[in-house]
Amino acid sequence: MTDTSKQEHPVDSAFRRFSPISEKCVERTTRVFPGGDTRASATYFPYPLAIKSGEGCRLTDVDGNVLNDFMNNFTSLIHGHAFSPTVGAVQTQVALGTAFAAPCSAQIELAELIVDRIPSVEQIRFTSSGTESTQMAIRCARAATGRQKVMKMEGGYHGSYEMAEVSMLPLPNECGPIEAPVSLPIDDSFPDSALTETIVCPYNEPDIAANLIAENAEVLAAVIVEPMLGSMGMVPATTEFLSALRRETESRGIVLIFDEVITFRLNTAGMQALHGISPDLTCLGKVIGGGLPIGAIGGRRDLLQLFSPEQRKVGHASTFSGNALSMAAGLAAMTHYNENDIDRLDHLGNRLRQGFNDVFRSTGIKGQATGVGSLVNIHLTDRTIMNARDTFQGMIDAGEIARLLHLSMLQNGVMSAPRMMYCISSPMTEQEVDHAIAALESSLTNLMPYIAAEQPNLLANG
Repeated sequence: MTDTSKQEHPVDSAFRRFSPISEKCVERTTRVFPGGDTRASATYFPYPLAIKSGEGCRLTDVDGNVLNDFMNNFTSLIHGHAFSPTVGAVQTQVALGTAFAAPCSAQIELAELIVDRIPSVEQIRFTSSGTESTQMAIRCARAATGRQKVMKMEGGYHGSYEMAEVSMLPLPNECGPIEAPVSLPIDDSFPDSALTETIVCPYNEPDIAANLIAENAEVLAAVIVEPMLGSMGMVPATTEFLSALRRETESRGIVLIFDEVITFRLNTAGMQALHGISPDLTCLGKVIGGGLPIGAIGGRRDLLQLFSPEQRKVGHASTFSGNALSMAAGLAAMTHYNENDIDRLDHLGNRLRQGFNDVFRSTGIKGQATGVGSLVNIHLTDRTIMNARDTFQGMIDAGEIARLLHLSMLQNGVMSAPRMMYCISSPMTEQEVDHAIAALESSLTNLMPYIAAEQPNLLANG
């Protein structure tokens, strides 16, 4: 917990008055969790709200505050909380058994649904998380090519292991020139091998990407990319960039992996369909589990066959992969998610993004909302954002104000990711979206004295 003996910011003090029981919960967590934290991405200061329940698009915290949930467990709850068909499917399945070391009907049906929807996915294999799906995709690429190194994008996040987190944060004075980014560790746990085996490419720079692939073609097993940078601010890839990756990898026998763990919600066939580009492998997770742990790797039949018992080129044993409970929940969620749902959520996402941008203009504070469809991210900067370096510089420009804005939005009844990521769920309507827009206007108005005093560079006329 924050040391309250020191003078704290008035916004923090107001947050403590807003959530005193949550603060007591944090006191309990520090006794059993290191730093009171069991999930780094969900932690924020002075402490996170403790949640009692969720229903539809609303959360109720232990203090009784009701919030519209625009975080949705980091985009995974496409139908919000306690979605009736998913609840019913889970209740039925839990009475029959939660996990078997054998196939089950829901597992097969969910696989068929996904294969039918994504043209590039000829076969699929379930995992227990998105992290595991990208790990297995990389191993599959190595087995297929006989090469070792992997190219990832600067600012890209592919899970909680070393290679997946290389150069997540392009630290100024350390990240190197944009033409040749340096492989940077995210923390002190990284082995040197993870850095030397990972080639870092700047996002949305097709010419640089082509050069890096050509220079490293003989050692590259795979190129892995998110069609939209997720943790670095919902920055969409250009079609030109993704096309360059496809062209250069295909001509050199390098496996192209699309990490669509976040972006699959944007189209029944994923964001790859929006660009008209077919990767060799696709990694999935989040929405396909209906709120329960899940991941999947799918793609070309010849590549997936490397997992086959007849070949055993890639070993993959995972206790809860394809467990019956996650399969039942995922099947229910995906069965009730179609093109009409996507169109409605895209409309709401566009309304939210436009509304946020209008608020920044009307309040005279530098800021913008990025993203595509139902995925939105706020940046406190007016610089053009095309890659992770742009996003990170925006974080530096924002200083402490971004954290204070997140706390202010919570007190105005709007839950988002601490990094100011918002996503739409199917229970939402224009009412919830307009409430979030009004909350941003109220929050920025209340923060104006602090912005003027502490971060005047954020004022449009500053």
